[in-house]
Amino acid sequence: MGSNLPSLIFSAIQQENILPVTSRCNLNCVFCSHKQNPPGIKVYRLPERKLSEIKESFKYLSGSRKIIIGESATRIIEGEPFCYAGINEILKELRLFFPETPIQITTNGTLLSKDTVKFLKKLEPLELIISLNILNMEKRREFLGDKSARRIREAVEELSAAGLSFHGSVVAMPHLLGWEELEKTLTFLKEKSAKSLRVFLPGFTGLASPSLNFDLSLWKELCSFVSRLKKSFEVPLLLEPPLLNDLAANIEGILEGTPAEETGLKAGDVIISVDGKQVRSRIEAFDLTKGKKDPPVELYRCGSNLNLILKKGKGELPGFVVYRDMDPFQMDKFFKTAQRYKNLKVLVLTSVLGFAFIRNLTEKIPGNSNLTVKAVPNNFFGGSIMSAGLLVTGDFIKVIQELQSRPDLIVIPEIPFDFKGEDLLGNSYLEIQGKTGFPVVLV
Repeated sequence: MGSNLPSLIFSAIQQENILPVTSRCNLNCVFCSHKQNPPGIKVYRLPERKLSEIKESFKYLSGSRKIIIGESATRIIEGEPFCYAGINEILKELRLFFPETPIQITTNGTLLSKDTVKFLKKLEPLELIISLNILNMEKRREFLGDKSARRIREAVEELSAAGLSFHGSVVAMPHLLGWEELEKTLTFLKEKSAKSLRVFLPGFTGLASPSLNFDLSLWKELCSFVSRLKKSFEVPLLLEPPLLNDLAANIEGILEGTPAEETGLKAGDVIISVDGKQVRSRIEAFDLTKGKKDPPVELYRCGSNLNLILKKGKGELPGFVVYRDMDPFQMDKFFKTAQRYKNLKVLVLTSVLGFAFIRNLTEKIPGNSNLTVKAVPNNFFGGSIMSAGLLVTGDFIKVIQELQSRPDLIVIPEIPFDFKGEDLLGNSYLEIQGKTGFPVVLV
C-alpha cells in the first residue's frame, strides 16, 4: 500500500463520506480516465482490502450524511463496487452500523443479479447510480468492453420491477455513436423509472486515440440536446458540467414523491428567497431549504412572483434539482478578494469550461475595471480535457509567462490542489509564484 494511501482513505471518509472498497473494474471503457493518465499523476489504486479493514473504517463515516460507495471524487481510483467479493457482507454490516442512513452506490450495473437486487431492496434507504452510457449491445462491446452486454438491460428492468430507487448517468459520445443512440439510452432509463438522469461531457487526454477527441462546440450542442429532451421527459435531466452564465437559482427538475413536488414547485421556477433570506446562488438556495422545517419560499415563475410554504422536515432533502455553482463560502471569499485588491490590477485564471461563468460573475463586482479573466488550457493532460480540477501548476505557469501585460496579483482556483496545496503531480501552487514572480492567491 502506497505511503499516502491510508491518509487518502481517511480523508475520503472524513471529507466526502465516501467508503472506498475496490479499484477493480470488469469493464474497459474508452473514456475511462484511469488508463489515459499521463505519467507522474498522483492517483492511487487500492490493493485488495480486507473485510475487517473496511468494517473498521465504518466508525469514521458520518451517519448524518449520505454514505457514498463507488464515486470517483478523490485521488483514489474507484472501481466497480460489485467486483469486490465481499460487497454483500460489507453492505449488510454497514446497514447494521447505520440503520437509517441513506446509502448511494455508483455502479455500471453489469454484475447486478436478480438476487442482488432483492438483497439491495432490503437495505433501503439505498439508491443506485447506474452508469449505463450505451444501450446498444454491439456498441457496448466495442466501446465499453462489455462481454455480457445483454445483462445490463435485464438488470435495469429488474431494478424497475423491484421499485429500487436509481438514477441514470450517461457519458455522451454523439461524435462517435450518433445522437440517436444517446437519446435511446436516456429514453430507456426514463421508461424504467430512473429518478433523474445526468449526461456527462466526456474527457479524453492527449494519450487517448485522436479519433475520440471533439471540439468544445460539442458542449453547446449537448446543452441544446438536453434542453430539447427536457420538454418531453418527466424526470430531471441534467448536463454535466452545466453551461452556466449566472448564479440565478433556477430549478432544473423535480423529483417524484418529494416535498417539492407535493408543494407544487416546477422545473423552470427561480428561487428568490428562503425564509426571508435572499439567495445568492443555486447551492445556497438548496442548502437553505434543506436546513429548515417548512420554509417559506419566494419564487419567480412565468413573469410573476409566487410565495409558497415548502412542507418538509428540518434536514430533509427538498426534492428539487439545481446545478452546483458556488457555495456561499466560495462566493464570499471570491468577492472579498476582489474587493480587498480593487486598486490593483488583478488577473483571475480559470479553466476553459469555467471561463464564461467566472467572466460574467466578475462583471457584477462593483469597480471591477482593474480585474480581468483568462482561461487556462489543460496542456498537461491535453486532448479534450478542459476542467479546473485537472489543471496543474505548469498549465498556470505557461499562461502567466506568455502574458503581454503584468498584473499586480493573480487569483487561481483552489480546486486543482489538495489540502496540502499540491496538484495531481505533487507540485505546490507556491511554485507558480516562485517561477513567475507574481503574487498568487487561491480562491
